Amino acid sequence: MKTKFLLITFCLAFFGVLSSFGQNEADTAQKQSAFSKFVTSDKVAFKLYYFGELVLHPGLSFGIDYTLIQKNRITFHWDSEIGGYKHKWNHNALFVRSGIGTRFPIYSLFVDLTLGAGYLHSFADGTIYQRSSSGGVEKATNWGNPHFMPYSMFLMGWDGTRNSTLPVMIRFGAEVYLQSSFNQIYLPHVAAKLGFTYKFKRKNR
Repeated sequence: MKTKFLLITFCLAFFGVLSSFGQNEADTAQKQSAFSKFVTSDKVAFKLYYFGELVLHPGLSFGIDYTLIQKNRITFHWDSEIGGYKHKWNHNALFVRSGIGTRFPIYSLFVDLTLGAGYLHSFADGTIYQRSSSGGVEKATNWGNPHFMPYSMFLMGWDGTRNSTLPVMIRFGAEVYLQSSFNQIYLPHVAAKLGFTYKFKRKNR
């Protein structure tokens, strides 16, 4: 009797584990399917840019370009990106931001204007000192400073998704952004941008 009871208990536990494993597999497959649909949507393009603060201070940004409305003469899109740059001997910065843009096609070429805002966190590029409790000077932790970051971006480029089979869009241009709380003013910056977007799925025309 004891042996039968143990055998039945073992079988129930075994099938319970299999059922749980199967459910987890189904949940994982469902999540992967949702992610795969998003990645391969013809509205989604992944972008990578060189971000040159004051042109020559190197940085990178990457993110997503999502098509909201697409017509023959105009496209509205939502952009989101994260990135950073290094201004040697001055400061380094990381940012995350989002904006709405309009793109005007001219055959396979285009002009793009985007307005948005985000969060910028800057760190002094060097050692920071502070007054010690003994009245001397000591090194301070470089936690950086938070800033509000409104920006506007003007880009031009070539759109391979319109009249060819290439799911690539090449872009170059400039942007102007403001760094808040800098000596009680909004400090203007200019950045050069050069990069591309890539779509895993091209919209059928």
